[in-house]
Amino acid sequence: MNTMSTVKNVVCCYVFLFILSVFGSREDVRATLQICKKGLDVSDEELEAFIKPAVPKTDYEKCLWACTLKAYNIIKEGKYDPDMALDVARDMLKNRPEGLKKIENFINYTRQEVEEMDDECELASEIVHCYGKYEKFVS
Repeated sequence: MNTMSTVKNVVCCYVFLFILSVFGSREDVRATLQICKKGLDVSDEELEAFIKPAVPKTDYEKCLWACTLKAYNIIKEGKYDPDMALDVARDMLKNRPEGLKKIENFINYTRQEVEEMDDECELASEIVHCYGKYEKFVS
């Protein structure tokens, strides 16, 4: 397995864990995406594309991530709130200490890595991209 593939797999694993820890179920993800799409229906294909772990590339994907993170106050008033991310993770992963420790370490890493940005969509993308940087850092 090449390095790029490994990084992609690591990022994919994180995104999957993150989604599960924050949303809990596919229907919760669908409902949140529907809100972010201003009430428009979310097709099964869109749901699968969002759940299927991937780093957001298009403006649309980045803004869906931003809306989702804002729904849980992880991005609030244009700023990343790592303390809120920790609170959400602790609440969702209270019965999975090994997963919680990994997410806590990552969130603490993001405190230094994620810079303030005016564009919430780019900010959300940077948070997701940061996990790949984190895995390289701890490897």
